[in-house]
Amino acid sequence: MRYLIRPGRPADQNAILAMLREFMGYFAAIDAGDSVPGTERGDADLARTAGLAFAPDPVCAVLIAERAGRPVAYLAYHFGVWETFPALYVAGLFVTASARGLGIGRALMAEAQRLAAARGAERIAWMVWRKNAPAIAFYEHLGATRHEEDMQMVWKVVEATGPNA
Repeated sequence: MRYLIRPGRPADQNAILAMLREFMGYFAAIDAGDSVPGTERGDADLARTAGLAFAPDPVCAVLIAERAGRPVAYLAYHFGVWETFPALYVAGLFVTASARGLGIGRALMAEAQRLAAARGAERIAWMVWRKNAPAIAFYEHLGATRHEEDMQMVWKVVEATGPNA
């Protein structure tokens, strides 16, 4: 069965939310005994995340893969700089279990590469959880290389307080 890759639309938010729920379940199944990225988020948080590409000031864009007229995968992305290179950042890629193995993930990454080239980006960058062996194998099969020299740092944003706030 064929599939279609297209830009996401506001009407896709419920489908993206359903895929985010499945994604969190996928993470939890990999290692239920560990702190799994994102699984502490409640449904309201996931619903907000599903709408980030469609907000008045969007923080990302999203590609949707449709199969038989139904969204079955997404790739969220934004543009920025990686080290000294203009880059497209993949913020999230997920293919539903029912659509895996059909080339949809590869097609979404190929479209990301096309978009990156059109904008003059020299790199595509993303993060992958070390315990997500199937994703790592998929990305390496695409020709991506690991960049293990850097360590991700995260600083939680808190409301500004004090004299300069």
